[in-house]
Amino acid sequence: MNNLVVLDFGSNSVRFSINQITGKNDFKEILRRKATTRLAEGMGLAKGEKRLTQGAIKRTMTAVADFKKIYQQYSDYQVVGIATAAVREAVNRQELLDQVTRLTGCRLQVLSADQETYFDFLAVTNSLSIKDCLIFDIGGGSCELAWVAAGNFQVGVSLPFGAVSLTEQFAAKDLTAANLFAMQRFLQEQFHNLPWLRQAVKLPLVLLGGCNRSVARIKRTEINLQPIDSFHGFKVTTADFQRIYQQLLALSNQQRKEVPGMEALRSDIILAGMTPVVLLQQQSSSPRVIFSESGAREGFIYHQLQE
Repeated sequence: MNNLVVLDFGSNSVRFSINQITGKNDFKEILRRKATTRLAEGMGLAKGEKRLTQGAIKRTMTAVADFKKIYQQYSDYQVVGIATAAVREAVNRQELLDQVTRLTGCRLQVLSADQETYFDFLAVTNSLSIKDCLIFDIGGGSCELAWVAAGNFQVGVSLPFGAVSLTEQFAAKDLTAANLFAMQRFLQEQFHNLPWLRQAVKLPLVLLGGCNRSVARIKRTEINLQPIDSFHGFKVTTADFQRIYQQLLALSNQQRKEVPGMEALRSDIILAGMTPVVLLQQQSSSPRVIFSESGAREGFIYHQLQE
Protein backbone atom coordinates (compact mmCIF):
# COMPACT_ATOMS: atom_id res chain seq x y z
CA MET A 1 0.00 0.00 0.00
CA ASN A 2 1.53 3.27 -1.19
CA ASN A 3 -1.47 5.58 -0.79
CA LEU A 4 -3.57 5.98 2.34
CA VAL A 5 -7.03 7.45 1.69
CA VAL A 6 -8.47 9.01 4.84
CA LEU A 7 -12.14 9.95 5.19
CA ASP A 8 -12.81 12.40 8.02
CA PHE A 9 -16.40 12.91 9.19
CA GLY A 10 -16.72 16.13 11.17
CA SER A 11 -19.75 17.90 12.55
CA ASN A 12 -19.72 20.62 9.89
CA SER A 13 -17.91 19.04 6.94
CA VAL A 14 -16.64 15.76 5.59
CA ARG A 15 -13.12 15.72 4.20
CA PHE A 16 -10.87 13.28 2.49
CA SER A 17 -7.19 13.21 1.70
CA ILE A 18 -4.88 10.97 -0.29
CA ASN A 19 -1.54 10.53 1.43
CA GLN A 20 1.55 8.98 -0.09
CA ILE A 21 3.51 6.95 2.44
CA THR A 22 7.10 8.16 2.08
CA GLY A 23 8.78 6.47 5.02
CA LYS A 24 8.29 4.48 8.18
CA ASN A 25 6.84 7.44 10.07
CA ASP A 26 6.30 9.96 7.30
CA PHE A 27 3.77 10.79 4.61
CA LYS A 28 3.05 13.42 1.98
CA GLU A 29 -0.46 14.67 1.34
CA ILE A 30 -1.03 14.70 -2.42
CA LEU A 31 -4.73 15.60 -2.56
CA ARG A 32 -7.31 17.10 -0.21
CA ARG A 33 -11.03 17.76 -0.71
CA LYS A 34 -13.86 18.99 1.51
CA ALA A 35 -17.65 19.18 1.38
CA THR A 36 -19.76 21.19 3.82
CA THR A 37 -22.47 18.76 4.92
CA ARG A 38 -23.54 20.13 8.35
CA LEU A 39 -23.77 16.63 9.80
CA ALA A 40 -24.52 18.03 13.28
CA GLU A 41 -27.24 20.39 12.06
CA GLY A 42 -30.49 19.80 13.92
CA MET A 43 -29.01 17.14 16.21
CA GLY A 44 -30.05 18.94 19.37
CA LEU A 45 -33.64 19.53 18.29
CA ALA A 46 -34.99 16.11 19.33
CA LYS A 47 -35.88 16.07 23.01
CA GLY A 48 -33.76 13.81 25.16
CA GLU A 49 -31.47 12.48 22.42
CA LYS A 50 -29.08 13.53 19.69
CA ARG A 51 -30.00 12.14 16.30
CA LEU A 52 -28.50 12.62 12.83
CA THR A 53 -31.16 13.95 10.49
CA GLN A 54 -31.91 12.12 7.25
CA GLY A 55 -31.00 15.24 5.31
CA ALA A 56 -27.57 15.41 6.96
CA ILE A 57 -26.91 11.72 6.28
CA LYS A 58 -27.93 12.12 2.64
CA ARG A 59 -25.69 15.17 2.15
CA THR A 60 -22.78 13.34 3.71
CA MET A 61 -23.17 10.19 1.64
CA THR A 62 -23.42 12.26 -1.55
CA ALA A 63 -20.06 13.80 -0.67
CA VAL A 64 -18.51 10.39 0.04
CA ALA A 65 -19.73 9.09 -3.33
CA ASP A 66 -18.07 12.07 -5.02
CA PHE A 67 -14.84 11.42 -3.11
CA LYS A 68 -14.90 7.76 -4.14
CA LYS A 69 -14.94 8.73 -7.83
CA ILE A 70 -11.70 10.63 -7.21
CA TYR A 71 -9.70 8.16 -5.14
CA GLN A 72 -10.63 5.22 -7.37
CA GLN A 73 -8.46 6.82 -10.05
CA TYR A 74 -5.38 6.02 -7.93
CA SER A 75 -3.70 2.65 -7.62
CA ASP A 76 -2.46 0.73 -4.61
CA TYR A 77 -4.56 2.48 -1.98
CA GLN A 78 -6.20 1.64 1.32
CA VAL A 79 -9.26 3.49 2.63
CA VAL A 80 -9.57 4.28 6.34
CA GLY A 81 -11.86 6.70 8.10
CA ILE A 82 -12.52 8.54 11.32
CA ALA A 83 -15.59 10.23 12.75
CA THR A 84 -15.78 12.74 15.57
CA ALA A 85 -18.35 14.37 17.85
CA ALA A 86 -21.50 14.37 15.70
CA VAL A 87 -21.24 10.65 14.93
CA ARG A 88 -19.93 9.80 18.40
CA GLU A 89 -22.94 11.37 20.11
CA ALA A 90 -25.71 10.35 17.70
CA VAL A 91 -28.05 7.58 18.84
CA ASN A 92 -28.55 6.55 15.19
CA ARG A 93 -24.85 6.64 14.22
CA GLN A 94 -24.92 3.01 13.06
CA GLU A 95 -27.13 4.00 10.14
CA LEU A 96 -24.41 6.28 8.78
CA LEU A 97 -21.59 3.86 9.62
CA ASP A 98 -23.30 1.04 7.72
CA GLN A 99 -23.89 3.20 4.65
CA VAL A 100 -20.23 4.26 4.58
CA THR A 101 -19.07 0.64 4.84
CA ARG A 102 -21.37 -0.47 2.02
CA LEU A 103 -20.16 2.32 -0.26
CA THR A 104 -16.42 2.29 0.49
CA GLY A 105 -15.64 -1.00 2.23
CA CYS A 106 -14.18 1.07 5.07
CA ARG A 107 -15.23 0.61 8.70
CA LEU A 108 -15.12 4.05 10.26
CA GLN A 109 -13.31 4.44 13.56
CA VAL A 110 -15.45 6.60 15.80
CA LEU A 111 -12.89 8.49 17.86
CA SER A 112 -13.40 8.89 21.57
CA ALA A 113 -13.04 12.40 22.93
CA ASP A 114 -9.64 11.47 24.38
CA GLN A 115 -8.42 10.03 21.07
CA GLU A 116 -9.51 13.13 19.16
CA THR A 117 -7.63 15.39 21.58
CA TYR A 118 -4.49 13.24 21.47
CA PHE A 119 -4.50 13.06 17.67
CA ASP A 120 -4.63 16.87 17.56
CA PHE A 121 -1.53 16.86 19.79
CA LEU A 122 0.28 14.40 17.50
CA ALA A 123 -0.56 16.48 14.43
CA VAL A 124 0.61 19.78 15.89
CA THR A 125 3.81 18.56 17.53
CA ASN A 126 4.85 16.60 14.42
CA SER A 127 4.27 19.50 12.02
CA LEU A 128 5.06 22.70 13.96
CA SER A 129 8.22 23.64 15.84
CA ILE A 130 6.53 24.44 19.13
CA LYS A 131 7.11 23.01 22.59
CA ASP A 132 4.78 24.99 24.86
CA CYS A 133 1.24 25.91 23.87
CA LEU A 134 -2.47 25.37 24.21
CA ILE A 135 -4.04 23.51 21.28
CA PHE A 136 -7.65 24.50 20.62
CA ASP A 137 -9.60 22.63 17.94
CA ILE A 138 -13.05 24.09 17.34
CA GLY A 139 -15.28 21.68 15.49
CA GLY A 140 -18.96 21.87 14.69
CA GLY A 141 -20.18 19.87 17.69
CA SER A 142 -17.25 19.79 20.11
CA CYS A 143 -13.98 21.50 20.96
CA GLU A 144 -10.75 19.79 21.92
CA LEU A 145 -8.35 21.62 24.22
CA ALA A 146 -4.88 20.35 25.14
CA TRP A 147 -1.98 21.73 27.16
CA VAL A 148 1.50 20.99 25.81
CA ALA A 149 4.60 21.67 27.93
CA ALA A 150 8.18 20.95 26.82
CA GLY A 151 6.73 19.05 23.86
CA ASN A 152 4.80 16.66 26.10
CA PHE A 153 1.06 16.13 26.36
CA GLN A 154 0.04 17.36 29.82
CA VAL A 155 -3.74 17.21 29.87
CA GLY A 156 -6.56 17.46 27.39
CA VAL A 157 -10.32 17.62 27.33
CA SER A 158 -13.18 17.52 24.85
CA LEU A 159 -15.75 20.23 25.51
CA PRO A 160 -19.43 19.72 24.61
CA PHE A 161 -19.87 22.66 22.27
CA GLY A 162 -18.81 23.67 18.78
CA ALA A 163 -19.47 26.30 16.15
CA VAL A 164 -22.65 24.64 14.85
CA SER A 165 -24.11 23.68 18.23
CA LEU A 166 -23.38 27.11 19.74
CA THR A 167 -24.97 28.79 16.73
CA GLU A 168 -28.13 26.75 17.22
CA GLN A 169 -28.18 27.15 21.00
CA PHE A 170 -27.65 30.91 21.05
CA ALA A 171 -29.10 31.95 17.67
CA ALA A 172 -25.63 33.16 16.76
CA LYS A 173 -26.26 33.49 13.03
CA ASP A 174 -27.24 37.10 13.76
CA LEU A 175 -26.25 37.63 17.38
CA THR A 176 -28.20 39.94 19.65
CA ALA A 177 -26.40 41.49 22.61
CA ALA A 178 -28.44 39.32 24.97
CA ASN A 179 -27.55 36.09 23.18
CA LEU A 180 -23.87 37.05 22.96
CA PHE A 181 -23.84 37.68 26.71
CA ALA A 182 -25.56 34.33 27.35
CA MET A 183 -23.05 32.50 25.16
CA GLN A 184 -20.12 34.18 26.91
CA ARG A 185 -21.53 33.23 30.32
CA PHE A 186 -21.91 29.62 29.17
CA LEU A 187 -18.34 29.48 27.87
CA GLN A 188 -16.90 31.10 30.99
CA GLU A 189 -18.51 28.36 33.07
CA GLN A 190 -17.04 25.68 30.80
CA PHE A 191 -13.51 27.07 31.15
CA HIS A 192 -13.93 27.71 34.89
CA ASN A 193 -14.42 23.95 35.34
CA LEU A 194 -10.86 23.32 34.08
CA PRO A 195 -8.58 24.18 37.05
CA TRP A 196 -5.41 23.29 35.11
CA LEU A 197 -6.06 26.25 32.80
CA ARG A 198 -4.95 28.54 35.63
CA GLN A 199 -1.44 27.12 35.22
CA ALA A 200 -1.37 27.20 31.40
CA VAL A 201 -1.03 30.95 31.08
CA LYS A 202 0.70 33.31 28.63
CA LEU A 203 1.08 30.51 26.06
CA PRO A 204 0.35 30.78 22.33
CA LEU A 205 -2.91 29.22 21.18
CA VAL A 206 -2.52 26.80 18.29
CA LEU A 207 -5.87 26.98 16.50
CA LEU A 208 -7.49 24.25 14.42
CA GLY A 209 -10.91 23.96 12.82
CA GLY A 210 -12.79 25.50 9.95
CA CYS A 211 -13.81 28.78 11.58
CA ASN A 212 -10.22 29.42 12.59
CA ARG A 213 -9.09 28.68 9.04
CA SER A 214 -11.53 31.36 7.86
CA VAL A 215 -9.96 33.88 10.25
CA ALA A 216 -6.51 33.04 8.86
CA ARG A 217 -7.76 33.60 5.30
CA ILE A 218 -9.36 36.92 6.25
CA LYS A 219 -6.12 38.16 7.81
CA ARG A 220 -3.93 36.95 4.94
CA THR A 221 -6.28 38.65 2.48
CA GLU A 222 -6.04 41.89 4.46
CA ILE A 223 -2.26 41.97 4.18
CA ASN A 224 -2.21 40.45 0.67
CA LEU A 225 -0.17 37.47 1.79
CA GLN A 226 -0.22 34.75 -0.87
CA PRO A 227 -1.24 32.02 -1.12
CA ILE A 228 -4.25 32.81 1.05
CA ASP A 229 -5.02 29.13 1.70
CA SER A 230 -1.52 28.25 2.90
CA PHE A 231 -1.43 29.25 6.56
CA HIS A 232 0.19 26.40 8.50
CA GLY A 233 2.26 28.12 11.20
CA PHE A 234 0.81 31.57 10.40
CA LYS A 235 0.88 33.81 13.50
CA VAL A 236 -1.56 36.57 14.50
CA THR A 237 -1.49 38.63 17.69
CA THR A 238 -4.33 38.31 20.16
CA ALA A 239 -5.17 41.98 19.61
CA ASP A 240 -5.47 41.45 15.84
CA PHE A 241 -7.61 38.32 16.25
CA GLN A 242 -9.98 40.20 18.53
CA ARG A 243 -10.08 43.16 16.13
CA ILE A 244 -11.33 40.84 13.37
CA TYR A 245 -13.86 39.35 15.80
CA GLN A 246 -15.17 42.81 16.70
CA GLN A 247 -15.48 43.76 13.03
CA LEU A 248 -17.45 40.60 12.21
CA LEU A 249 -19.72 41.12 15.24
CA ALA A 250 -20.85 44.43 13.76
CA LEU A 251 -21.95 42.82 10.47
CA SER A 252 -25.04 40.90 9.44
CA ASN A 253 -24.66 37.37 8.14
CA GLN A 254 -25.07 38.62 4.56
CA GLN A 255 -22.40 41.28 5.12
CA ARG A 256 -20.02 38.69 6.60
CA LYS A 257 -20.34 36.60 3.45
CA GLU A 258 -18.87 39.50 1.50
CA VAL A 259 -15.81 39.97 3.73
CA PRO A 260 -12.69 39.26 1.62
CA GLY A 261 -11.27 35.88 2.57
CA MET A 262 -14.45 34.69 4.26
CA GLU A 263 -15.68 31.22 3.34
CA ALA A 264 -19.33 31.99 2.59
CA LEU A 265 -20.60 28.68 3.98
CA ARG A 266 -19.09 29.54 7.38
CA SER A 267 -20.40 33.09 7.67
CA ASP A 268 -23.37 31.99 9.78
CA ILE A 269 -21.30 30.02 12.32
CA ILE A 270 -18.05 32.00 12.50
CA LEU A 271 -19.09 34.17 15.46
CA ALA A 272 -19.87 31.07 17.50
CA GLY A 273 -16.54 29.64 16.35
CA MET A 274 -14.51 32.70 17.35
CA THR A 275 -16.17 33.52 20.69
CA PRO A 276 -14.62 30.52 22.53
CA VAL A 277 -11.17 31.62 21.31
CA VAL A 278 -11.68 35.16 22.59
CA LEU A 279 -12.84 33.90 26.00
CA LEU A 280 -9.88 31.52 26.22
CA GLN A 281 -7.49 34.31 25.23
CA GLN A 282 -8.84 36.43 28.06
CA GLN A 283 -8.64 33.63 30.62
CA SER A 284 -5.13 32.46 29.68
CA SER A 285 -3.56 35.84 28.79
CA SER A 286 -2.41 34.28 25.52
CA PRO A 287 -0.25 36.69 23.47
CA ARG A 288 -0.87 35.26 20.00
CA VAL A 289 -2.49 32.53 17.94
CA ILE A 290 -0.78 30.13 15.54
CA PHE A 291 -2.91 28.52 12.85
CA SER A 292 -2.48 24.83 12.07
CA GLU A 293 -3.67 23.03 8.96
CA SER A 294 -2.96 19.69 10.64
CA GLY A 295 -5.56 18.22 12.98
CA ALA A 296 -7.04 14.94 14.13
CA ARG A 297 -6.93 13.44 10.62
CA GLU A 298 -3.17 14.00 10.31
CA GLY A 299 -2.65 12.87 13.90
CA PHE A 300 -4.55 9.69 13.08
CA ILE A 301 -2.19 9.09 10.14
CA TYR A 302 0.89 9.57 12.36
CA HIS A 303 -0.64 7.12 14.81
CA GLN A 304 -1.34 4.59 12.04
CA LEU A 305 2.26 4.81 10.83
CA GLN A 306 3.63 4.38 14.34
CA GLU A 307 1.46 1.29 14.78
